[in-house]
This record gives sequence, C-alpha cells and structure tokens, in this order.
Amino acid sequence: MENNSSCRPLSSNRLRSVLAVIAAGTLLSACGYRPLTPYNTQLDLPEAIRVPPGHQVAVEARGSGTLTYECQAVKRQPFEYAWLLRNPSVELTDTYGQNIVHTPGPRPRAGWVHRDGSRTAVVDFVEVPNGSFSLPLQRTKAEPSPVPGTLQNVSYVQRVRTLGGLASVKPCSASELGMRMGIPYEADYVFWRPA
Repeated sequence: MENNSSCRPLSSNRLRSVLAVIAAGTLLSACGYRPLTPYNTQLDLPEAIRVPPGHQVAVEARGSGTLTYECQAVKRQPFEYAWLLRNPSVELTDTYGQNIVHTPGPRPRAGWVHRDGSRTAVVDFVEVPNGSFSLPLQRTKAEPSPVPGTLQNVSYVQRVRTLGGLASVKPCSASELGMRMGIPYEADYVFWRPA
C-alpha cells in the first residue's frame, strides 16, 4: 500500500475555517443575497467619483427599467429644445432583494429610501460621462441619517456600470415638442458608510 502524503487530516483550526466559509455561504444563500458585478477597487473607477479611503460598502443595489423623457422648450428667443426626464423616481433592488427608492428633489432634497425606513439625502454630486447613450457615472455625497436600518450613516452613493438611459438617440426640436420616449437603462449603485 502506498502512503499518500497529500491526503492529510485537517487541523482543527483549518476545519473551523472551512466550516465557517460553508456556514457563511449557506447563510447568504438563505438570506437571498445576490452579488452584483464585482468591482475590483476604487482605482478602477474615474478619480472624480472614487469614494475617499476610510469607508466601507453598506449595501449594493441594481436599478433597471425604462426612463421616460419628453421633448420640451428650455429657452425662448431663440428657442432651444431638450429631452427632459419625466420620471426621475427610480426603484433599486439591493443584493438581498429589498427595494430602495430614489426620490427626486427638492422635497427637501433628492435621496434614497430603503424598504426598512432608513434614508439618506443628497448633499452634492459629481458626474463623469460614460459614453453617448449611457447615464453618467456618479458619486453622491449624502447626508447620513440616524434612522436605524440599511442606509443608516451612509455618506456616499456611487452609480457605476451604467448601461443606456440617455435620450441622445433622437434630436429634440419644434416638430418633436411634447413627444415622449422611453429609454431602457441599467445601473449599479454602491452605498458607503464610514468604516
């Protein structure tokens, strides 16, 4: 009989580590955790939308659907026209399957409300273009909320991996005035709190 040295019993510490990983995977699957597209580091993002060091991810969410735009006159003499967003409320689904609703401003300000009642409000934001047809990438400085829950103490929100969502396909002119069009989009949102 040959002695196979590569098949040794696990040490108790190694066994505990393996069992902890299996238990964590089981717990996450029981909670309905569905990870989004992985982001390697903040260094993979444009500098303008990076979150400063000293923050950790609180929750990730995905928004998808259709954004409705309407062709409107935005300036008179001479007239200028633009596609304006008509349904700025966006519903996100976090990695646990819970809803987060983006509320448009200024009531008093734009922000996000989680299904658990926690919320955060926009203080300031920075955007970086992401092509002709996709919503810009965005980093929002948020006002932390003391309300307990998923969004408690969130201080930054990033909109990353945007696909579609911009009404730049068709020109807006006097002949299209009042016309509406739906543009499909998808984006991932990452909510950050201090570490």
